[in-house]
Amino acid sequence: MNTEAIAISLDLINRHYQEPNRNRYESRYFWEELYPLIAAAGFSTIEMPYEPVWQFGGRTGVPFNEYCVNAKYENAANYRAFLKDNGIEAVTGITFDPNLFMRNDEIDFFFGATGHFGSQALSHAAEMGADYLAISPSAYYGRVAQYHPDIDNRMEEFAERTIKMLGTLAEKAGELGVTLVLRNEYWSLFAGERIIPIADALQDGVKLDVDTASLFVGGISPESFIASNIARIGSVHLTDTDFVDKGETWKTPNPEFPSGQATQVYRDPGTGSVDLAGIAGLLDRLDYNGPVICSARQTRDPFRALLRTRALLKTLSI
Repeated sequence: MNTEAIAISLDLINRHYQEPNRNRYESRYFWEELYPLIAAAGFSTIEMPYEPVWQFGGRTGVPFNEYCVNAKYENAANYRAFLKDNGIEAVTGITFDPNLFMRNDEIDFFFGATGHFGSQALSHAAEMGADYLAISPSAYYGRVAQYHPDIDNRMEEFAERTIKMLGTLAEKAGELGVTLVLRNEYWSLFAGERIIPIADALQDGVKLDVDTASLFVGGISPESFIASNIARIGSVHLTDTDFVDKGETWKTPNPEFPSGQATQVYRDPGTGSVDLAGIAGLLDRLDYNGPVICSARQTRDPFRALLRTRALLKTLSI
């Protein structure tokens, strides 16, 4: 495993659910205080979510799309230079989640908006010098079913339209020199092994992303999945969880925050039940040299999560 390719994902700053308040997380000063702390925690590369919501309103301090970056730094080059001055050498990758666009029964709206903003995310990834765009190929199964209750009978149609949309994005990714990788969240229409036929139908340059917690929740061994697909893996997210889905939570409209229990799905790396040390060892044995991203998605304390993640990597001698 290329230890220099280990990045921290900025999904640890989740302004949708965290305290103390929205104004703080939306302000430029918050992020500019954060970058040196990321470097101090031993991370010189980062991954960034792409959030189109900030183009629709709100303040622009959250640097998660080209509009906000340009508003605060004039252009991507200035922003990258600012990151470098604060110890962040590179943006390894960008992530894109289309759940925002599953909001009605208009399937054309979902695929149209996902394709449009996915294309913008690709351009942003290229401007940020990122290696990959990691895209979730579907919205939450439960959210899809909320607006399309016949989804189980329309899987072939959804799969065909997904492949067509991703094929267009893959073509653009190839032109931009960005690798398109497909995420395999446990709540997706294409979770776990169901992502394979989607990838098979796309261009050769399209790779798979491995989300270790999602595989764990889905009842799939991350080690087996990695070993079986190592040649087509384009990125690995070291995510952790203790969650066991005993009630088909993955089919609910908001599966990352299960109803009926006072917890979220993900945990900070090293504090759950996923054998991240074993997975790191396996990646080494398989000579995997692609990007590895530590993700403290849903953390309640991003600063403690940074240190927890670094503490985990130290136990792995990274």
